[in-house]
Formats: sequence, structure tokens, C-alpha cells
Amino acid sequence: MADLESVSGYGDNWDEERETVGSALKLAGFYVGPGLYGIDIMRIKEVVQSTPYRVRPVPHAPRIVQGVITLRGVVLPVIDLRELFSAHDETADARLNKLIIVSVGGRIVALKVDRVIGELRVPADEVRPAPSMLSEGGQEEYFSGVCNIGDDVVFVVNVDGLVGGPA
Repeated sequence: MADLESVSGYGDNWDEERETVGSALKLAGFYVGPGLYGIDIMRIKEVVQSTPYRVRPVPHAPRIVQGVITLRGVVLPVIDLRELFSAHDETADARLNKLIIVSVGGRIVALKVDRVIGELRVPADEVRPAPSMLSEGGQEEYFSGVCNIGDDVVFVVNVDGLVGGPA
């Protein structure tokens, strides 16, 4: 688990280091099972606790669509990243589950994750392309890159690939 305050380069002296490393990518970090993932912060509309929202199943929906919720009068599909990433961690605490609300191609969807840890700042030149074997055959890639933060590997999620790209 990444302790962002103790990771070298991600604390109080960030401004000094940014000048030497160039541009930084700001990611919202979250866990799904044991895996650490990140989404470009600019793609996120909001993050909400999942427990107050009852997920209603949708008949014949793809396996990754857990169902729909109503958030302030708007019906949103809930994509279960645990199901998508085959991350079945029995020790996960459902009370910590969050919904990351993102906008993709004019559609708003909720991504269900185990736990949000906050902002991760990664020098752009340290993000490497995701290996091609990380995507299911024939489908849009789920990951746009991969990088290290301390001892953790962070998979940068391609939101367009998760929900079928821009409409």
C-alpha cells in the first residue's frame, strides 16, 4: 500500500522536483483488490461513497455492469472494476467502496472501486506504455500506461477503453 506522504518525490518538496522532472501527470489513485490504479484527475466529475446508493441490476447487461444507481435524479450505469479486473479479494471492506463518477464521450458512468487513496503525482516521463498483453484480445485497451510509485506499480486506466470510447 502506498503511503503518499512517505514516497520520495511526492511530499512537501514537489514544486522543486517538478522543475527538474518536467511535466507531471496527476492521477486519482485507488485500489481494486490488491492492485493500485490511477485515473487522470481531469476525467473525474466527483467521488462518492457507494453505500448510500442501491445498485439496481439490469437484465442482460454485460458482466462488468453491476447495475444502475440514481445520483441526484440522474440514472448512471455502475461498472464494477473488481469484476472487470478479476480482483476477487475476500478481505475487502465494502464500507470503503467508492464510486468514481467520470464523463466519457458525453456519457456519465460510475466506476466502483474498493478504496480511493487520493492524488498521485507522477512525472510524465516515468509513465510507460502498458504492455499489450494487459488488454483482452480484440477489445479496447483498459490501461494507457504503467508506472512505479515507491514499491508499488500503478496501472493508469484508459477510461475510454473501459466504457467503449467516445460516442
